[in-house]
Amino acid sequence: MQKENLTKWPIDEKYGICRLSLISVYQEPRPGAGLLTQILFGETYEVEEVTPDRKWLKVKVEADGVLGWMPAAQHEAIPEEAFNFYKDEDFQVVTSPLSSIKFKGDLLYILPGSSLHIGSSELFDMDGTLEFKGNSRHYKDKATGEELVSLAQMFINVPFLSGGRGFFGIGSGSFIQLVYKIAGYKAPKYISQFVEAGKEIDYHEIQLGDVVIFGNNKDIPHHAGIYIGDNQVIHVKGKVRMDTVKLDGTKMAKNNSPLYQVLKIRRLMK
Repeated sequence: MQKENLTKWPIDEKYGICRLSLISVYQEPRPGAGLLTQILFGETYEVEEVTPDRKWLKVKVEADGVLGWMPAAQHEAIPEEAFNFYKDEDFQVVTSPLSSIKFKGDLLYILPGSSLHIGSSELFDMDGTLEFKGNSRHYKDKATGEELVSLAQMFINVPFLSGGRGFFGIGSGSFIQLVYKIAGYKAPKYISQFVEAGKEIDYHEIQLGDVVIFGNNKDIPHHAGIYIGDNQVIHVKGKVRMDTVKLDGTKMAKNNSPLYQVLKIRRLMK
């Protein structure tokens, strides 16, 4: 769709928040156009443009910086003040595989990584009681390596879904990014960003939670996972799974791709 066919969205509705279990964001303003990412409950986004029929919004997702299209019917506007405030404010991150929240009188099931801005503002326009059932942790309480590994293992057997960020389908980079968010850290989403993120670590110094970057038979970075100890990583290959790796940079059997060769180890936890 050409830019001249788009119109500006009203400035007073420019900022939004997900008040559903999740919102899918696509490459183009039509269903099935390629899933780019998903916005979880409590995550925010900015609206840039709208299609002439006002059925689709072009948005920038705050969680991972992805730019794509979401259905306008799923948009919930918040003031710019609130949007900016919640960038830095501490909040609760959902850690349960499946939790529920009673919001505006309706029961809603939400997923791990969802954000709960409870008790600090009018973000949810709370006139009554907001009931949450499940487990959560403060985002600013940074997890240890052991805790991060435990959070990652919660996703074992979640199926691969390109662009997915939910418990019923997740992408390779989104898996690492989401686990780090639940653990209280920021992480990128794409392999091109992982190779420069954090600090490079020698394999002798590897610790639980470090990101292991793999290359193909041409030494081009193309996959990543989280180190969980005992020469194993947890990563997404068809599903979230654990596999053995060789950390010293030697090559493994070709049929074990995408874990063909460890190119870099990056430490994102501080």
